[in-house]
Amino acid sequence: MLKGTMSGTVPTWFLLLFFSLLGLAFGSFATALIHRVPTSESLSTRSKCFHCSKQLTWRENIPLFSYLALRGKCSGCAAHISFLYPAIEFAMLLLFITPLFLLHSWSAVILWQVLSIFGVPLLVIDLQHHRLPDFLTRVLCGTSLLVILADAIGRNHFDRIAPSLIGALSLMLFYLLLQILSRGGMGMGDVKLAASMGLISGYFGMRAVFTASFAAFFFGAFVGITLMVFGKAGRKTAIPFGPFMIAGQFISLIIYAH
Repeated sequence: MLKGTMSGTVPTWFLLLFFSLLGLAFGSFATALIHRVPTSESLSTRSKCFHCSKQLTWRENIPLFSYLALRGKCSGCAAHISFLYPAIEFAMLLLFITPLFLLHSWSAVILWQVLSIFGVPLLVIDLQHHRLPDFLTRVLCGTSLLVILADAIGRNHFDRIAPSLIGALSLMLFYLLLQILSRGGMGMGDVKLAASMGLISGYFGMRAVFTASFAAFFFGAFVGITLMVFGKAGRKTAIPFGPFMIAGQFISLIIYAH
């Protein structure tokens, strides 16, 4: 059964199909962001093979299905296509349908999906390059703010705006303090991402902000200790924190979004 307002007059099968296709489409968009944003490549140019520069036709650019049809190889040079791309597309499909079963309002679902669209690229880029591009953190924050304001006006939830803004400011200042005290151990990208995390979770109350932050530090500490125990990291090893912040935000939404 779908949750709350998700179980309205629209058939369940239609909602699942629609959001599955939407998730695949945005999964393809996410892979473009992951590849192009770190190198400042234009998002308006057509996709091409990274090995032979062959431009992809529309048949070769269908999310997930093209990878399967091509058997993971370029039709021009037969070079292997990274499994990361279909994996992200499938993960985005799952992320788009998951909130239909867990959340109680369309505004919460949309915020979850906005977080997915820009959070997944931020997560992967942080793991690959140890940085969180300003472009993505700004767009995530701006888009989240628009969704929050639209919901507050449409559903008369003006009382939620102040906690949301307070959450954004307080979390950003907290991470800025950590960045200063750690002397660079916490990056400025984390500080900018914290604004979006506080904005989204704060819309559902200050407890949601605390939960998102606690979950981020808990998972970060757990992974860091585990890596050190198995000799994969030392005390000075840089571990990207953005993925833990994003994971904590998803958990906070599951618990408090309504």
